[in-house]
Amino acid sequence: MGEVTVDFVARCQPHGGWALVLVEEGPWASEDVSAHLSRLQERLYGCLDAALDGALTARFPESQGKPLVIRLNAFNVPEPEMREFFRKFSDGVPTLPDYAAALASQHFFPSISFELNVADACHDG
Repeated sequence: MGEVTVDFVARCQPHGGWALVLVEEGPWASEDVSAHLSRLQERLYGCLDAALDGALTARFPESQGKPLVIRLNAFNVPEPEMREFFRKFSDGVPTLPDYAAALASQHFFPSISFELNVADACHDG
């Protein structure tokens, strides 16, 4: 597994699962959106790989056997593009042959799901 940057690893209440939380903060120039989404896609795949290959449970043994959510918190980014990208990613991963097989046969987490939170940056005034 390559190196992946995760902003937070957290226990999720009340369901008792765990979350890998990525934070993306804009603003993004319109000509750079594609590059940002490509970089973000690599981060998401890195999180999924860390969960599937056991790197997450090696570092956090108490996470094994608990549901896992890979959560993206995005602030001040182009919302329509982000939502479309994330929908395609989260819907598409389970259909990719390598990931479909890995998700079906992995024994670290009973479920792995994806969640997106998009918000504008807070402004004073």
